[in-house]
Amino acid sequence: MRIKAVLFDRDGTLTDFDRTWGPAIAAVLTDLAAGDAASLATLSEMAMFDVAGARFTGPSSLKVQAPADYSADWARVLGETDPDAMLARIEATLLEHATLNVTPFPGVVDTLRGLHEAGLPVGLATNGTEASARVQMEALGVGHAFGFLAGYDSGFGRKPAPGQLLAFARHTGLDPAEIAMVGDSLHDMHAARDAGMIRIAVTTGAVTRADLEPEADLVLDEMRDLLAVALAAESVR
Repeated sequence: MRIKAVLFDRDGTLTDFDRTWGPAIAAVLTDLAAGDAASLATLSEMAMFDVAGARFTGPSSLKVQAPADYSADWARVLGETDPDAMLARIEATLLEHATLNVTPFPGVVDTLRGLHEAGLPVGLATNGTEASARVQMEALGVGHAFGFLAGYDSGFGRKPAPGQLLAFARHTGLDPAEIAMVGDSLHDMHAARDAGMIRIAVTTGAVTRADLEPEADLVLDEMRDLLAVALAAESVR
């Protein structure tokens, strides 16, 4: 059975998380700390983030969690009495910065265009917001390639649960076994497993090939290799 549709993760898969979101996270943490050096240090440690350098210092949970998840921890530490309002501030800042530094990995734009031109349905499932994903794909000139795009706030849940993936399958009318889920994290691979999809991992994120291989049907080092796989006569399974 060949691949008949492809669903992508975003951060770490299509776009470089650190380059794309580093300046935005620096702005978010600075805003939340409100000039308090101790609060900024605590938030930075929790996020594994260097505000001055606008860069991550380790395997931050921000790279896999949804904003509602990591902001809840920040709200508790800050003693925030209205976590929903704080989350709204965070998401507004992230959206404001979403397209300023969006950085696709090599081969991503050509691959997306190639899949679209070949007539394969293409979707995106991210634990970020739907709005930020939409504006970023438009900024990269590939918004038209996506017939389906879901964030954690789109009503289908968030990875590693398979809700977003199953929604894409319903959108296409295809059996999940005919769809490839392409991602860089174990969240992506576990969601694909539970949805019954073909699991294709890329090593462009924070997870090593050694950790991805047991959880994936195929591991690729570069996105440009995906086009040949997706258009092949036989599935990777």
